[in-house]
Amino acid sequence: MIANLSKFSRPNLSLPTPCTWPVTRRSAVLVLLFVGARGELRVLLTKRSRKLRSFGGHVSLPGGKADNGTESFQDVALRETEEEIGLPRDPSILRNEYGLQVDRVCEALPHYLSKTFLSVKPLVCFMYNSKFASGNVKRFEEPLNISKIFAKLNVGETSSLFSIPLSDLVCHEHKDWKGYKPEYIAHEEQVYKWGGLRWPLRYYYYPMENVGESQWVKDVLDESSGDEQFKSVLCKNVWGLTAKILYDVARIAHGAVTGENSDSQVGHEDLIYGLHEFGSQMRDRSRTDWELGMIENSRHFKYADVIPSFYLEHVKKCTAKY
Repeated sequence: MIANLSKFSRPNLSLPTPCTWPVTRRSAVLVLLFVGARGELRVLLTKRSRKLRSFGGHVSLPGGKADNGTESFQDVALRETEEEIGLPRDPSILRNEYGLQVDRVCEALPHYLSKTFLSVKPLVCFMYNSKFASGNVKRFEEPLNISKIFAKLNVGETSSLFSIPLSDLVCHEHKDWKGYKPEYIAHEEQVYKWGGLRWPLRYYYYPMENVGESQWVKDVLDESSGDEQFKSVLCKNVWGLTAKILYDVARIAHGAVTGENSDSQVGHEDLIYGLHEFGSQMRDRSRTDWELGMIENSRHFKYADVIPSFYLEHVKKCTAKY
């Protein structure tokens, strides 16, 4: 799975970065993978503080907005992760104080459109014990062992940490995975219309008391409250853009998507390009009236209002594959 992610590239990508990652709307997230107790590849997630104005209480990947137009997406993802959960950006501190190493696995994932009209760029990394030097295959086999917890949650932004197996995101599509049992208690898929475009949403409900959780994650103070209930079970709900990104990462990891067949199958770059170049959206820090109407799900606002029909037809063909 790590090898597939490392090999992923999009050689035919022709859309310019200033249009797909607009200077005033830049955001980046970290997809941090590690080996769990049963040898499974897991991804670290956060639960946002309910005090936050945007997506308060939601499950998310660590990350956030760029501070300026010169910060790389890698720097944004790692800086925001350090600020939110305490994971040191400095490799020497990570190694010497915590015995850990983080390798960058995939930097080629495309940009994604958030509900608040940010362009979100994911960085995929793999965390392991630094005693397994780079090149030692055991770093992919041995469960991550953390004796000194690095996590220091910024309670103003993050209320808790948890992790899930990456394969859970796609196991329902692999009937030949006999014996595979996901850790979620329920999975749902629904297709909505957002601004006249087909917009699939996936939901994965994980119980608060998850026996598959890694012990070092359990040891981090959990200050979350008011979690959702699914059939009377308190759950953390992985959905929205977080689920979309992880679903794509899982498909790449399992070989369903490669650089050669990735066009229009992952990310939202065609849509972001159309909004920025043809619709004059996502150009300022403040939201336009059209963007505000879309954020509020007003039925009076459509993508057709700002994107010309010839290009919108192209976008519709792309979104039909999401």
